[in-house]
Amino acid sequence: MLKLVTDLMLHRQLVFEEGRMSLFKRPIAIVAPDFIIELQKELEKRHLENLIYLAGRNFGKSWFASMDKDYGLKTKDIMKWGPDIISLAGWGKVTVNTKKDSDKMVTISLEKSVGAELYGPSIKPVDNLFRGLVCGAWSYVYGEDLEAVETKCLAKGDKICEFIIMPRKNFDLNNAETKKAAIKKQFQYDY
Repeated sequence: MLKLVTDLMLHRQLVFEEGRMSLFKRPIAIVAPDFIIELQKELEKRHLENLIYLAGRNFGKSWFASMDKDYGLKTKDIMKWGPDIISLAGWGKVTVNTKKDSDKMVTISLEKSVGAELYGPSIKPVDNLFRGLVCGAWSYVYGEDLEAVETKCLAKGDKICEFIIMPRKNFDLNNAETKKAAIKKQFQYDY
């Protein structure tokens, strides 16, 4: 990981200035993952848990669009450095397990998910922000709005977290949990 930080700093892609940091020309901030988990739990109380997923998806897509504009990214570049950046950011260890370009489908595993560890035991998958970020990134790569569903989760007792990303129409929306994860179009506001 130190080599990655050194390479990024050497190429002025990770910059530290007084009161400011940037990664690939975009401002970043150090935010404790506990905050994200608390935010998610508050959103869940209001049945808005997919909001954090949607925000992550939108951000992931726009971040990769700006990266492509600045650096001309190729899919192989994303598969090479994307998992390293995620690891450096402290999300866990990412592996792209399956990639079917013809179906615009990817499966990704996340080992040592800090979000799932901090969330604690759950009956449902909990990595909503990460799910959104990787979905947005692959939506940009494939040039189509995709959805992501977490099929395994450390918080549920699985050994790893696993995500499937593909066009919404390809999911089995008869499954209630899949349907809920593959975006509720209407949100209920009950304050």
